Amino acid sequence: MLDQPRIADFAIWLVALALYVFDAARLLTPRQMLLVEAGRGRLASAFSADPFTITGRALVFTPLLRPYRGAFVAPWGRPWAAAPALRAALADVDALRGTLRAARVLAAWVFLLLFVAGPALTLALGTDPAVLCVAAVLYPSVLVTIAVVWWRRRAWRLGRGAAALLSLEVLVCPAFLPNLVRKITAAHAIEVDGPQILVATAPAEVAQDFVGRLTSRAEALINEAGDDPDGQAAALREYVAAVRAAQ
Repeated sequence: MLDQPRIADFAIWLVALALYVFDAARLLTPRQMLLVEAGRGRLASAFSADPFTITGRALVFTPLLRPYRGAFVAPWGRPWAAAPALRAALADVDALRGTLRAARVLAAWVFLLLFVAGPALTLALGTDPAVLCVAAVLYPSVLVTIAVVWWRRRAWRLGRGAAALLSLEVLVCPAFLPNLVRKITAAHAIEVDGPQILVATAPAEVAQDFVGRLTSRAEALINEAGDDPDGQAAALREYVAAVRAAQ
């Protein structure tokens, strides 16, 4: 009897968490992968050998406990770019990442507000006072975020339509705001092959682990191809062999 009202007290924060997780999910095609910001300016992969799929698309989540880290969609299975094109792509990613400090601060701040301060205040004061306290800080934070989006939209390479949509999303549903950094970076797909970026920039053990998962995923796709009238299986085998050789 005592547990039910306590769970109900936290319902608003659980709903906010569910919305945040939903917004952090990405559905990727079989030949797409997610490159996530890691420590020391590096990129890591959110890539599973056996992903959960919905209507043929892989369900992937950005790092839920690190809202300040961005995520980029990249292809895999493409011919590798020449060294100058690879350097240009990495420089472009680094340039965008260098503009995201304000977005990182706002995303982390609202994450802490909704998922740490909110439940803690509920435990200490009760639901209604906690909601009022959080709302008094949350909605000014949303307005500041909208102002920052429009102030930095050119640096973040957002058009007016994209900036307006992003502003509307965080205004209507502040639980989406902790995904601000991912919303900005996800709008800029990387054209260079994702595994090429990882092999070129990641530590050897990280690259080796990724190539193992990539090989397993490719083998699953090869098995699905069956008789392979289009030569896709052969192309995948050649691609995986090339990636393994480049380690």
